[in-house]
Amino acid sequence: MAPSQGFGAGGGGASSGAAQRQARQLEQQAQRSLQAGDWEGAERAYRLLVQRRSTNPAVYTNLAALLTLQRRTGDLEPLLRQALALQPDDPVVHNNLGQVLVQRGELQEAQACFEAAVALDPAYPQALTNLANLRNQGGALQEAVVLYERALAADPSYVEAHWNLAHPLLLQGDYRRGLRQYEYRSAIADPIRPHAVPPLPLWDGSPLPAEEPLVLVSEQGLGDSLQFMRLAPLLRHRHGGSVLLSVQDKLEPLARQSALADQVVSHADLHTLRQGQWLPLLSLPGRLGIEPTQPLPPLPPLQPSPEARQRWSQALAAAADPGPIRVGIHWQGDPAHETTSLRGRSFPLELLAPLAAIPEITLVSLQRGHGMEQVEPCRFRDRFSPAQAAMDATWAFDDMAAIAEQCHLVISSDSAMVHLAAGLGRPTWVLLKAIPEWRWGLEGSETFWYPGVRLFRQAVDGDWAGLIDTVAASLREQIRSGAIPAC
Repeated sequence: MAPSQGFGAGGGGASSGAAQRQARQLEQQAQRSLQAGDWEGAERAYRLLVQRRSTNPAVYTNLAALLTLQRRTGDLEPLLRQALALQPDDPVVHNNLGQVLVQRGELQEAQACFEAAVALDPAYPQALTNLANLRNQGGALQEAVVLYERALAADPSYVEAHWNLAHPLLLQGDYRRGLRQYEYRSAIADPIRPHAVPPLPLWDGSPLPAEEPLVLVSEQGLGDSLQFMRLAPLLRHRHGGSVLLSVQDKLEPLARQSALADQVVSHADLHTLRQGQWLPLLSLPGRLGIEPTQPLPPLPPLQPSPEARQRWSQALAAAADPGPIRVGIHWQGDPAHETTSLRGRSFPLELLAPLAAIPEITLVSLQRGHGMEQVEPCRFRDRFSPAQAAMDATWAFDDMAAIAEQCHLVISSDSAMVHLAAGLGRPTWVLLKAIPEWRWGLEGSETFWYPGVRLFRQAVDGDWAGLIDTVAASLREQIRSGAIPAC
């Protein structure tokens, strides 16, 4: 949110006489406090003005902006609505109110706010971008692209529009343009940065001397690293020199055991590097010129350690499973990440009851963290492996990979588990919301990223029950035909 007229006194007027003088004094006091860095003093002055029912709309917008800077959003809506009541033709306040409503999930009313802001100022890049974001989330992708492009025509330097434009372009398969816009992620207001930065030049894609290593550094989530670190061998083949890989601590054993790079370097040791260049991991698809229409060459599978393989092979073989076919399931991503484009990707475990009703299967929970609490009280708890408690006690990705390898099939919401299971080469079914994350595209049951993955897509936004019925029917047919491969 941005203040409509800065942190000073705005337009409008107060009542005459003494009240008017007092209002001016309070507004000046608030401005002096802000200039001195005294936010508490500024807030006290603004709140006195609000209590006295100031008729200056800037009092309300500036107090709202001050609270936003402190990430205190509870009081914003009434302040912004009062500002609009006093000055209904202010596009900035309409836009700011829309942002508050988005954070509360009131998307329809937020859209009306952004539309009002754009109607008042057709070249307002922030409002155009916010409106485009809602169009994008609602599936009107081409309309979103047009709005982002209008925002960039108004302000070519507006990085938020560049970054957000990447998503509908990528989702529609335009990787050439989309990956170029994706590079703006480190420049936005809430930047997406690598987990560590080595003291080396950033690689611009130009040929490197063979003796200079290229260092790939993880960013974003575990699923991103699991998916894109498997491209390191392809880079090594094209580059001809050595490739170093630096990923989250949890993933280092898998990266080393899978021989994805010449060397795996911890984030903590990146500062010791003195030779080579580096690249954030999610810039790699753009540097490699990856396109959905061009199949990827075979990539090495992820490899759990021999010790983990033996441990879980024995543990699961000894379990008296309720059915002969083991199906690993995962249903919940991190709720903290499910606020914008990822909103709606998860579902309650109870919705998987149609899978549990298939007598031939044993369920294996691959859930960790959020969502684990749903296992014990669920009505089909008896369909889980007797070894479930032992599996729940381990959180190491090495163990998780070995457990997933013991599953005949993995069925998951869009999460890191998809990339772990698919990277291992296990048959993996992914349950996608109607408008999924960009890497899955808009249509089709296959993905060029993973040959062993089958995509199931919601026909109606939010209809997980209908989709899971379809998945259960497909699973029954696979079992009947003998198509589910044995571990």
